[in-house]
Amino acid sequence: VFRRSYCSRLQGAFLQVHRMRQLRPFLDRDTLRTVTQAMVVSRLDYCNALYMGLPLGSTRRLQLVQNAAARVIMGAPRCSHVTPLLRKLHWLPVVFRVH
Repeated sequence: VFRRSYCSRLQGAFLQVHRMRQLRPFLDRDTLRTVTQAMVVSRLDYCNALYMGLPLGSTRRLQLVQNAAARVIMGAPRCSHVTPLLRKLHWLPVVFRVH
């Protein structure tokens, strides 16, 4: 049951990142950041306590969603390093959000 819920949460978060990418040409960076935090990051933060103790691979998938969202907001290519983007956005990596 948890795995099914976790997978659907991930799928929904990636779908929201895709939608943010489509909205990017029409929104300024601050508005896009606000909308992304509401639609994507809130999905990652929901039930954080349940993610505690997850295997590293599962936490990594959550991090991939956050990385994709940061790249969309900052307009960075997929191959760019994400750590500077997360710092500019003042976002903690998923590992620190969970623990």
